[in-house]
Amino acid sequence: MHDDDDLDELPEELELPDGVVGAEQAVEVLRAWVADGALHVIFDPETFRDDVSEWGRLLSDVAQHVANAVEMDGQMTRGEALSKIHEAFDLNMQTSEAAMLGRIKGRTEH
Repeated sequence: MHDDDDLDELPEELELPDGVVGAEQAVEVLRAWVADGALHVIFDPETFRDDVSEWGRLLSDVAQHVANAVEMDGQMTRGEALSKIHEAFDLNMQTSEAAMLGRIKGRTEH
C-alpha cells in the first residue's frame, strides 16, 4: 500500500500498448527499466515454458518495433537501426558477463 507521498516518488511508466486494454486476453511478459545506470528486468519464465525459442522470436519482434520507431522518430533508417541492434546483440551475447541476480516473483493483479 502506498500513501500519497510515495505515489509522487514512483518512476514514470510507459503507456499500455494499443490493443491491450480492450483485449479478451492480455498478459505482460517482460518489463525492462534502467535505474541508476543499471538494467533491471522482470519477466515470467513460465510464459514460453513449452518452447523457450519463442523468447528469441519475442526479442526479434521487439527489435523490429524499435527499428520502426527509430525511423519514424527520424533518428536513422529502419535498416540502419536493425543493423546496429543486431551488431550490439551479437557482441553482447558473446562478451557480456553481466551479473544476473534475481528470483522468481509472482504476478500482480490490477
